Amino acid sequence: MTGISVSDGIAHGTAFIIDEEHSIEDRKIDSGDLKAEIAKFLEGRDRAAVELEKLILKVRVELGDDKAEIFEGHLEILSSDDVEEGVIEIITENLICAEKASEIFAEENAKEMEELDDEYFRERGQDFRDIGKQLVKGIIGSDLNDAELPEEAIVISEELTPSQTAALDMSKVKGFIVRKGGKNSHAAIIARSLELPAIILEDDNSFSQFRPGDIVYIDGESGELWINPRQEIVRKIDRKYKSRQKEKAELMKLLNLPTETADKKPVGLYANVGGLFDIDNAKKYNAEGIGLFRTEFLFMETKSCPTLERQTHVYQSAIESLEGRNVIIRLLDTGADKPLSYMPLPEEDNPFLGIRGIRLLFQKEDILRTQIQALLMASEAGSVGMMIPMINSLKPIQRVRAIIEEEKQALAWKGPENLKLGVMIETPAAVQLIEDILDQVDFISIGTNDLTQYTLAADRGNPSMNEYYDEFHPAVLRSIAHVIKQAGKKKKLNGICGELAGNPLALPFFVGLGVDELSTNASNILRLKKIIRKIDSGEAKDLVQEILRIPASEGIRARLNRFLNERDLI
Repeated sequence: MTGISVSDGIAHGTAFIIDEEHSIEDRKIDSGDLKAEIAKFLEGRDRAAVELEKLILKVRVELGDDKAEIFEGHLEILSSDDVEEGVIEIITENLICAEKASEIFAEENAKEMEELDDEYFRERGQDFRDIGKQLVKGIIGSDLNDAELPEEAIVISEELTPSQTAALDMSKVKGFIVRKGGKNSHAAIIARSLELPAIILEDDNSFSQFRPGDIVYIDGESGELWINPRQEIVRKIDRKYKSRQKEKAELMKLLNLPTETADKKPVGLYANVGGLFDIDNAKKYNAEGIGLFRTEFLFMETKSCPTLERQTHVYQSAIESLEGRNVIIRLLDTGADKPLSYMPLPEEDNPFLGIRGIRLLFQKEDILRTQIQALLMASEAGSVGMMIPMINSLKPIQRVRAIIEEEKQALAWKGPENLKLGVMIETPAAVQLIEDILDQVDFISIGTNDLTQYTLAADRGNPSMNEYYDEFHPAVLRSIAHVIKQAGKKKKLNGICGELAGNPLALPFFVGLGVDELSTNASNILRLKKIIRKIDSGEAKDLVQEILRIPASEGIRARLNRFLNERDLI
């Protein structure tokens, strides 16, 4: 059988099947029982909160503070006025039992999330379902965390929720198989942080074949899995496992070596993170900084905008964790394409061309000012970059600079000048204005995902556009080359933070351009470092001149492949 890999690795163990499907009766109540039912809900919520607090302590000890942040966010949602008011309203209006009302509330919120265009945000719907399950269990009084695992377990579940994952004894877990989820689900994030393989097996017939006690082998690289495999299959998997372990051991030897070319030209390898829960991996693989801290997840943890105190804590923790290395935090990048439940926006025909990024923040200036205040206060812990998304002229940069100065005055700021200002280069207009933009900022980072879709007029989230969305298109690469060249002339820190930054095929091009830093998933860092250390920057520079003359992406790919193959780098 073959599924979708969301966490790499090879493992085997005994099938441990988690079945959490509870049939909740749609029980009606009399109007005279309304007060008692609301009290039942409130008591159940308090029990669920106590269990979550226990879970937070367990996670903090076993997985670290960053993973505990996930469940602190869940607790904040569970205890919020929005949940209390929402569930009580459903009980009151429909005269139904507290557990059913809680399930309805959680499902409505989950579906709102799953209707968003952005995959990362869609997968946050699972968080609301998880909170709903915790709430229902608190109301009906069932044990929340009663799983007893075999010594070596492959955990199998319809949809592995964050609380289920964290409640497991991870010393016994060897891998995960789920039917629902994605690479950005919390189960996948935790699996990657623990380097456990995880696979999504969407096919119902295949998924139903598992039985408790089966011996299951999984390959998180290929997505393949086997139930009670024959000995020849076991031997084949074992050989691959040993080969991967040897390769991993070789890569780990690079951990403390400098990221530089064969002729000693430095290239920074930074990590993209979605929150504090990703920072352990960044440090594990010795990332030289955080090139993109996406703050959107922080704004989605609760049903209301995160407080100044909460934001300051998160940003400051990130800065302190990186111990003096660069940390670049992007201002909230949301909008009609990925709205927040507490920030309703009118529906747009073309949300990617609408109110998003800095455009939305200017409409919601109180949110922008709070985020700037938090970044200023966090900057007392060290240098931090504040990056503006969706720039297509100088005016927004100037306006943000003015707001920073106003907030400094409001705070009677006497702290260090550690806050640096930068922008995302992700629109053709920003590419054309790059020389003027560089005069206004301390650094720039190219978001290749959006730059590609805007340059090629191809929606990156639309499968029918796959033929037209091409990051190796000559127009895209020439735009990148122009931006990096101008940044180099003005000696401004420059980087790449889109998917292309982690693609080995693009590495010689970026090295030849003289890119300062590449920001990618932390798990990619050592593989990229291995290639970079074998590239001669002079040869890569000559290659860039060739690439920029090639008029078609097929030719560009072929030339890059040849360059890497000739040097035995892929």
